[in-house]
Amino acid sequence: MLTDKPKSFLNLKIIWKDDDMFELKITASNTSFYGLTEVYDQSERLSEFAKSLNTFPENDKVLFYEAGEKDSYAYFSMKYYSIGKSGRVGVEINLESNVSTEYRKEEKNKLKLEIIVEPSAIDRFQKELYDLAKKEDGSAILYGNDNRLDI
Repeated sequence: MLTDKPKSFLNLKIIWKDDDMFELKITASNTSFYGLTEVYDQSERLSEFAKSLNTFPENDKVLFYEAGEKDSYAYFSMKYYSIGKSGRVGVEINLESNVSTEYRKEEKNKLKLEIIVEPSAIDRFQKELYDLAKKEDGSAILYGNDNRLDI
């Protein structure tokens, strides 16, 4: 069961689109850090990544997705990997704020964090992500393990 205020999550939400691309608002949090950015992407790229999540995790495979360009205007990446034999999955998330760095590189906010998720959470996220990419509307949320209620 999920709490009203999730502690760790990754949320991708479409906030703008035209015929060639859309803009995603990405928010991510773990128990210690929170960040957000907005990046441009295309439906086909995101759809293909969502398809690759369909069979994850398997055979110690690592999946990686990125949008935007590192140390440029805006950037987002997510890397999925198995954590030992526990069945749990680690998701490393990198965010860089959408700000021009032509004046000072220090203006650029950067965040890297990890959330730990169950394979069932990846299954739900994969479906939401695929729908988001195909419809170019809505959001996809991946919830971390710490969103369960304490009993």
